[in-house]
Amino acid sequence: MDLYDFIHALRKDLQNREEQIHDILTTGGVKDMENYQYLMGELSSMSYIHAKIKEHLEKRGETFDE
Repeated sequence: MDLYDFIHALRKDLQNREEQIHDILTTGGVKDMENYQYLMGELSSMSYIHAKIKEHLEKRGETFDE
């Protein structure tokens, strides 16, 4: 697996988890306020990771498909 494949796989995993969290939040699957805060923290972290991956790829002149 080269670096590009690794990054693509990582982004796919992050996107899948984001979708899971959105589903939990929109279907009433949040257990309590602590769980809500945890899920929101995960979303925030994943957003940061996506931004950093995009930033580093763009610095290398590589494309970043959203």
